[in-house]
Amino acid sequence: MVRVMMAATLAMALGACSGETSKGYAGGYDAAPEMATAAAPMAPVMEEYAPQDVMLQPAPGNGGTPVNPDGGRLMSYRYAWQFSVPTENMSGLQAAHKKLCEDAGPANCYVTGSQLEGIGNAEGAYGQLSMRATETWMRAFEKGVGEGLKPFGGSIYSTGRDSEDLTTQIVDHEARLRSMIAHRDALQKMLDDKPGRLSDLLEIQKALAESQGNIDASQSLLAALRLRVSMSVVDFSYRAELGAVSNLMWRPITDAFGDFGPSFARTIAGIIEFVAIILPVAIIVGLIIWLGLTVFRWRGRKRGIKPPVSTAKTGS
Repeated sequence: MVRVMMAATLAMALGACSGETSKGYAGGYDAAPEMATAAAPMAPVMEEYAPQDVMLQPAPGNGGTPVNPDGGRLMSYRYAWQFSVPTENMSGLQAAHKKLCEDAGPANCYVTGSQLEGIGNAEGAYGQLSMRATETWMRAFEKGVGEGLKPFGGSIYSTGRDSEDLTTQIVDHEARLRSMIAHRDALQKMLDDKPGRLSDLLEIQKALAESQGNIDASQSLLAALRLRVSMSVVDFSYRAELGAVSNLMWRPITDAFGDFGPSFARTIAGIIEFVAIILPVAIIVGLIIWLGLTVFRWRGRKRGIKPPVSTAKTGS
């Protein structure tokens, strides 16, 4: 047990020595795995997706290492784009955006989910496309998005970008990871020294397994944080674009006529329910008043109260 306590003390000392922050953060952080330095430019979308044989022409751009526009800060970005497009062209525009991402390669962009609903309904169609992309890919997409929408008769309805600073989390997790690795190495060295007592050997093996599990969990978390820095979350949504003369213009009137019968029935039902609630109360109150008047008259007769006699003189 004395050797185990010495190992714990040694690990704490090594962790304290390795807790300093690396100087590499001053100039930004290249957290993603090494990407291809000469990625192919973004390929134009296939002609089959665009109506009237017109292709979506994106601006050329290259994938590569993550762009860090804020200098030394490690930022995570989330982009949201909403497009208005005629229903008949919605699936084509979504397919064009999907192909634009896939052609850039998974190191620059990859699709995480897609959805299309109500395509047969000209007014209720909806679509969604979720991706992860580098800042380089996003800059190239922003330059060509306007021209790319023209063949589909679409337009940008809204855009947005949210950001989160992950610098502190990444630096702290890396420092903890270095400390845990130093702890594991110290335990491994003790295990290699082959302590004489079997109980000491079992204790060290148990501590070593727990240390390795903590290291694996920390590395997974750190990898997820690095991915958020190197690849932004991108959400595209598509809404049906209504024509100049749309059925929605007359929808309030048609809905009013359609709701006339149900509204009339609900009103009558409300009146019946009101009467059903009030009628028993009115009957009970009426009975109480009637009983009160009856008792009052009965007591008056019992006491012999006679009505006053008129003193007016009659004429002779």
